[in-house]
Amino acid sequence: MSNAGFGWEALLGTDAPPGCSLKAGLFTTYDRADNRLVAEHLLPLLLKLGREPAAEGVERQYFLLELDRRLKQLHDCLVIISSTSREEPADAEGPEGDTYAWIWRSIRHLTVGSRGKAVQHAKLWLLHWVGEEDLEYLEVVVSSANLNLAAFRGQLQAVWRVCIELRPQRSTPRLSRWGVLPDFLRELATSAGEETRLDQFVELLARADCPDGVRIVASVPGKHSRQALRRTPWGSAGLGEITPSGRGRVSVAILSPFVGSWNMDDLARWCAHFEGAPDRLTLVWIDENHPWARAQRWVLPASTLRALIDRDVTLLQLRHDADDADATDRFHDEHRGADTRWSHAKVYSFRRGTSRRVLVTSANFSPAAWGRENESGELNIENFELGVCVEQAVWPFEDLEPFRSAQDAATVAELPDRNTAFITWAQAVWKDGMVRVKCRCEAKRDLEGKINGGGVWTPINHWVVDAADRLRSAEVPWAEAIRPPVSVLLTCEQETVIVAVFDERPPTEREETLPPEVDEDVARSMRDELLFEQYGGRVAMGAEVVSATDSGVLLDEEDDGDDSGRPESYSVPAFVLARWHLNVVDNWAERVKLAGTRSANVYERQILRRDGELLFEAFKRQTIRDGKTEPAGAIGAKLAAEELAVRLKHFWE
Repeated sequence: MSNAGFGWEALLGTDAPPGCSLKAGLFTTYDRADNRLVAEHLLPLLLKLGREPAAEGVERQYFLLELDRRLKQLHDCLVIISSTSREEPADAEGPEGDTYAWIWRSIRHLTVGSRGKAVQHAKLWLLHWVGEEDLEYLEVVVSSANLNLAAFRGQLQAVWRVCIELRPQRSTPRLSRWGVLPDFLRELATSAGEETRLDQFVELLARADCPDGVRIVASVPGKHSRQALRRTPWGSAGLGEITPSGRGRVSVAILSPFVGSWNMDDLARWCAHFEGAPDRLTLVWIDENHPWARAQRWVLPASTLRALIDRDVTLLQLRHDADDADATDRFHDEHRGADTRWSHAKVYSFRRGTSRRVLVTSANFSPAAWGRENESGELNIENFELGVCVEQAVWPFEDLEPFRSAQDAATVAELPDRNTAFITWAQAVWKDGMVRVKCRCEAKRDLEGKINGGGVWTPINHWVVDAADRLRSAEVPWAEAIRPPVSVLLTCEQETVIVAVFDERPPTEREETLPPEVDEDVARSMRDELLFEQYGGRVAMGAEVVSATDSGVLLDEEDDGDDSGRPESYSVPAFVLARWHLNVVDNWAERVKLAGTRSANVYERQILRRDGELLFEAFKRQTIRDGKTEPAGAIGAKLAAEELAVRLKHFWE
């Protein structure tokens, strides 16, 4: 969705200009990110990988190695933050047990709750792009979509996105125009146990102009006094910041698949924040025969329905007719009536007179998301939530009819029990020959842990406990690089939490680690081919390497198709092979030269320096491989290695 109106497009996409490459990214999600979604859909799109994950055989290994290489280049530049558990619908494996568990060696996965109970329910993407001519961009995506396959295959989401060209210098006034978003990022990082982890994204906001007419609304867990809310208006207190101007009461219309436990007093206090009233509230809902009700995907407690009726709230019926698509209410003209996905969107429309503002958010219509206010004005919030408010004249549910009888509305007897987890936060890293595990667990409860490395489990035999008996930590020696640690399984009573292990070893040690599916016998040559390909070499095809004596392949555009004049001597193919190798070196050197003209792109220079070192080693290995067929064939790779050695010696710092 944008200021212009409601649209219909895929969430998996980007508005970054062509030719941009991803430099860093932050993603927040409720449940843990789904490995398969991240590895097969999200990362190939954002990293612009050249191979398909659905490939088989050797081509599949090329995909894994290409993904592995790009993740190692972006090591610790991608951050995903979630709650500890998986509770919402999903249709794929978690980060444990499948073939993509290794991606978390390079992606920093954090969970909230290091300082107390917290639920991470916001859905935010911040993508830092680097484009041509040293231009940089920040793409901001606020939505209702979690990072699991169910969110993209079986659900409809509400999304707002913008891509902003970054200014060269930061500006404090520019940062302030983002409202509570910088403070939200700081609070999120603190709850995740990494206070400075998201500072780089705060600094990006200080270089990005917030679009006109955009306001951020966010919730942060905790008890917030009335005085604190004046400084930073979290939760429902933030709704007063987006109230349309004018006189008279504000009307609010709500689309949300989950409605929490509201009583009449709580509802009146919530509406008062934006100068509204319960009798000016409209809720878009479904009847008990709707397919979303049968699967209990839309949830409304019967007690809340009674409170809504007592407060004269209007219920609009979202119709669905399985036999007649034209009799089904659609979100807008592009929405197919026969669409079987269910709506996971959370959208609020605030209206006063002719002025309307629309809020796209992660927040369901519940006190856990917005906060429950007591008589002294203190607001108790349970969730991290985030939304963006835009000036918007269009609301797609104007033509819905009210329920003939509120008793036809789909309800549940009571809300499902909210997760009372014993293990509320955990993290694990591998460095200095140790796997270091930390977690927050309920006091006076036994905690067991074991580390998975290549299918072999190593127990955690001793925990160090803090004075409050809540924070636990352990160190387990782990020096086996050929059997890297994958995850930690934590168990407290009947509860289990699986934590991915982040690899904090030096880059030279991390580079040798392979994805599990890749054949070690061919991994080295395949990696070399992909590296050559990145700098203009022949495309790695996944087939048997072409012999250097096959001049019909190597001569390429110089081959006119006439075999009669082809020499028997190896000199011509050797020359072409040498030219091919040296062309890779020239392309690398050209990129180095271009990066040298850029003032701030230290990140790119570091990658180029390391790529040069890797190319040097790869050409030394290629010298051996080419020489096995014909000694003269090794000349090109040898010359390329020597040329790289000279250029690296004079590489600018």
